[in-house]
Parts: sequence; C-alpha cells; structure tokens
Amino acid sequence: MIPSNQHKPKISIRIDENFKQVKQLVQKEYLNTVCVEARCPNIYECWQRKTATLMILGDTCTRSCGFCSVKTGKPSWNDPLEPLRVAHAVKKMSLRHVVITSVDRDDLKGDYGASIWAQTITQIRKMNPQCTIEVLTPDFKGEPKALKIVFEALPNIFSHNIECVERISRQIRPQANWKRTLGVLKLAKEFGLTVKTGIMVGLGETIDEVKKTMDEALSVGVEIFTIGQYLQPTKKHLVVQKYRSLKDFELLKDYGKEIGFKIIESGPLVRSSYHADEQAKLFYNNA
Repeated sequence: MIPSNQHKPKISIRIDENFKQVKQLVQKEYLNTVCVEARCPNIYECWQRKTATLMILGDTCTRSCGFCSVKTGKPSWNDPLEPLRVAHAVKKMSLRHVVITSVDRDDLKGDYGASIWAQTITQIRKMNPQCTIEVLTPDFKGEPKALKIVFEALPNIFSHNIECVERISRQIRPQANWKRTLGVLKLAKEFGLTVKTGIMVGLGETIDEVKKTMDEALSVGVEIFTIGQYLQPTKKHLVVQKYRSLKDFELLKDYGKEIGFKIIESGPLVRSSYHADEQAKLFYNNA
C-alpha cells in the first residue's frame, strides 16, 4: 500500500549568506554534521540561523537502524584532536547553544567513545563559557561506567532518543533495546541532568501507543519531549506508513502539556535538535 501524501510536509529552500558561511566552516574544519549525514529537512532553516548539530566520532555507524541514512559499516575514525576542532568551530560560529551528537561506536570496547564525548564537552565549555551544551548521545550499550563519563562532564541538556513506540522498536532499531533506552534516560535524571528525548511517528504506531510512550518517558524524568514525522530518506529505508495530520501533532502536544512535560515540540518537521537553542533558552528562563 502506498501511503497518502495528503499531509506530506513541504520544505522551503532558501540559501542566504549565513547558510553559505556555516557550510564553508563545516567543510574547512572537516566537521561532520547530522544535518548532512541524516539528510535533515531543516538544514536550510537551521544553517540560515547559524545553528548546526555537530557529529563526532566519525561518519560511519556500527548499527543499521531502518530509518537512518547515516553510513553503516566498520568505522575508521581516529582523530584525538576532534574535541578541540569542534570547540574552535563553536567559537567561530559564536554559538550560545550547541548540539553535539555521534554515530554509535560499539567497536570502541571499554567506553564506546564516552571519553571523546567528555573531552568535547569540556573543550567547548573551556573555549565558549557562554555557550550551553546539549548532547544527543547513543546508548553506550547501557554501560553505567561509560554513561557516567559523559554525565560527569555536565552537559546542560542530556538527550537520548526513544525513536519509536515499544511494539515496533525491534523492527526499527534491531541493534538497540527500548527498555535500555529508558534506563539511560533514568540514569541521566538520577545523576541530576536535564533530560530530553524524542520519537518519530508514521511508522505504524497508534496515537494511544505514542501517549503511552510519553507517559513512560515522563515517569523516568524526561522534561523535554519532541515528536516529528518520519520521512523516508532513500528507497532502501523503511517506508512511511502514514503521514500524520497537523491535528494529530496538536493533539499530542496538548497531551504532553497536560501530563507535565516542561517543553513539548510536536510537528511534521520537528527533529531532535530542531529549535534546540530556543528550547534551551525557554527552559532555563522558566527554571
């Protein structure tokens, strides 16, 4: 069955000087961004606002999630100076808020890349004391010691995505574990961090299942929750089962407010780091 395009989101493309400057900086500093690697639909808007989600630990992921267009394979990354280069890029962009993410590095036995995460946070804070730092991390296989390394670097916002409802999680993320993801979020909250997560819709879930997912996220301490429409990046990836209506997104946003999330973002083009700078400003102004 071919899904209806009735509610398929439309993207406006406009390239200005800010977009060009960010693109040149990313290329000059040899930086990876999830904006490019994951084919994010918001790249034009975000780069125009001089914001970007920087991706560390290379561009090759050891996992093969059905929704993600980031390259999968055996990573060859080896760049101990990457934390410093990322911190320099943040300084050149004069960012007040930065989002850092990474590929999964299950091949890095021991801490799965957590030490590079911590060094990156530390270098950014050292060179950009005015900048708040949001991390969107992998699960580090749920290893408490690895997670603690990242926690102790004290990111302002700790984000790790649930991605989808539990029933379809094995199909969507075959190398992940839904309950383990909840456990990571719970540990981050228990450590005292501000915790954020998000899911995609349009993969075969029901509205009630999304609400149940929101309830479970709230129960482990999540304070910021995002909901966006899944868009198939290539023909090799999972097919969209349904384009959710604006009414569905509004309904879920209202539910999120009702049950007590401090910030809830819900809309077709919402992604984990979409308007993250504004979320951070709103969160800390209301704290």
